[in-house]
Parts: sequence; C-alpha cells; structure tokens
Amino acid sequence: MRNLIIILLLLSFALPKANAASRANVAPDAPKRVVVIDAGHGGVRPGKVHRDVVEKSYVLDVSKEVRKMLRTKMPDLQVYLSRSCDSAYHETQSADNRLRAEFCNKVGADLYVGIHANAHKDKTVNGCEVWVLTLNEKLMNQNKYVGAMYADDGDFINPEDIDRNSQSFMVALSRQLENEPYSRFFADECCKNMASYGLKNLGVKAGTVYTVLYYSECPGAIVELGYLTNDKDYAYLTSKNAKKEMATAVCNAIVTYFKTLDGGRDGDSKAEGTEQSEEASAGADAASAEELTEGYAIQLISSAKEVNTSDSQFKSYKGRVWLVMGSGSYKYKYCYGKYTSREAAKDDLAEARKSFKDAYVIKFRNGAVVNN
Repeated sequence: MRNLIIILLLLSFALPKANAASRANVAPDAPKRVVVIDAGHGGVRPGKVHRDVVEKSYVLDVSKEVRKMLRTKMPDLQVYLSRSCDSAYHETQSADNRLRAEFCNKVGADLYVGIHANAHKDKTVNGCEVWVLTLNEKLMNQNKYVGAMYADDGDFINPEDIDRNSQSFMVALSRQLENEPYSRFFADECCKNMASYGLKNLGVKAGTVYTVLYYSECPGAIVELGYLTNDKDYAYLTSKNAKKEMATAVCNAIVTYFKTLDGGRDGDSKAEGTEQSEEASAGADAASAEELTEGYAIQLISSAKEVNTSDSQFKSYKGRVWLVMGSGSYKYKYCYGKYTSREAAKDDLAEARKSFKDAYVIKFRNGAVVNN
C-alpha cells in the first residue's frame, strides 16, 4: 500500500515537459520529432578494445550510418548525433555522461539511442541486448554489484549511492514510470531487428542504472551490438556488411517507434534499409584530434579575443571546440571536429548550422588556417 501511495503521488506531479510519452497523440502540424543518436565513448575513452576493433570508432561509424538512413526514410525527423568525430564532452566520464543527457534534454529529444559494443570476461557470452532504465528496488539490488564495480568509470550509478528521499530521485522515478513502456517498445524492436542478422537475442535488460539514462528526460535505451570478446560475434561485427546491417536494425526500430506513436504504419523492411547506405561510412574520415595535424574542421565562431572553450556561447558544443589561429581582427577561430576530407566535414555541417547558422568548413595545418 505504501508503495502504491508513493507511485500515485509521483504521478500527480509528473513533469510538464513534453516527451514522446506525453505527446503520443500529436496534431498534424505538431513540431518535428527529435531523436538523439549517441555514439558511446570518444576522445580519451576508447571503450572496449579487442584485437583491431576500438569501440568508440566502430559505434561512431554505425551512428553516422543510422543518421544517413533516417534522412532518407524519415526526412521530417530531426536527427542529432551526440558526437560526429572522436570527441568527448568532459574529461571526467561521469560528467561526460551527464552532459550527453543534458544535450539530449536541451534539443527536446523524443527518443535517446545510445550505441555501444559489449565485452565480457567470459568469452563464451555472446549476443545483442538493449538496456533501459528501471528504478525498481528489487532489480537495482540484484544489479548493484555492477554499479559498485564500475562506479569509478562513470557509466553506471551505484544504487547504494542514490538517495531515495531526494527530489532528484523522485523526479527520475516519475520520468521512468512514464517513459519505461516506450523505452521497452523501442528496445524490443531493436533486439528483434539485430537478431534477424544472426545475432543471439539476449532481449531487453533492466536493473543497471546507466548514468545517461538516469538524467535523460525522454524514453531511451542503450543498444549493445554484440560481444567483441566472443569469437562468433567478433567475426560477424568485423564482417563486410555488419556496420550497415546494425545501422539498418537500429534505424528501422526508430522508424517503427515513431510511426507507431503517430499512428502510422510499421518501419520499412530490412531489405529496403540495406540499400540506403554506401559501403564505407563517412565516420571513417573523422580522425582523432590528437592525431590529425592537417585537415578540415567546422568553424563555429570567430572572435577578436580568446574565449574559454567551455563558454556557454558554444551551446551544445561547449568543451568540444578547439582553437585555430587565423589572421585579421577576428583571428581566433573556434572549430569543431577534425576531418581528413572536406566532404566528411560537410556531412556534419548541416547539423552544426542548427546552432550556428554561419558555420562553414575551413582547412587547417598545425593549428592555423590554411588559405587556398
């Protein structure tokens, strides 16, 4: 009875902010739906590294492919990437994950999709799975060892560290009660789609409290594409068409999710989706900021004086911009990304212009603008 009363009280002050749950029945002229595709890790955090596969690079390629497919399949859907090159939001991983959630909230996302690859000390463990947020006491207690083991890396919150009497927990619980059915619907679709390519379907998981899901306001899920540490999964994930197929699986789940919410038909078939992309993802052209000394970048703003890269004027790009020196009165050029080709930079230019309408592509060499 006590738990029922608590739930009813939480529901009575459910957040007024619109999300996918509260906007299920939208008018034809409603604002565009918004999805955030979050390629896991980045920058100094590579994620899982197994043989010649680095998780942060692999999932970035898949995420860019998902965006490309969605532009064709759902042109009215507003698609954001949390990162479009090898970058991070913050040097501290727990802060990085919170800032990813903050970015998701700022753009008014209706769905958050985190894309990762898995690993396990037991190399026989294999298959695809998708995690959703749950604050169910029993499930959290069953999985609390995960939070305790990985509390230092910031991906998970140790349930024992959550103050059940705090306002932030009550707000998170209220969101979870509202969003979980939608998160599970998307997660189940994603699992089925990935399994159609031969991966073992481990199903929808809950219990582990992912930091980014805890702070996100909309329905969302962490998609684990397979276990790099398992020989069978590794062989598939490194096969010629795997990135394109995994992107198709995620893309079709997103299409089905939004069309179901809006009373439309289900997503397109696997066969249709596989025809949407080129063999090589544009993400392969995005290089590490530490490695590339000459290439292309997206200039967001120029300034007559030096500005802190974490300044609020950089909006969702704060902490991820870098300085290129030019000439003239506005010689400080603040840029995003490092790309090996102008075409790869242009692929992300449209997204940058959503926040900086005058953004454009520049060429750099050793930290200075190259005029050619």
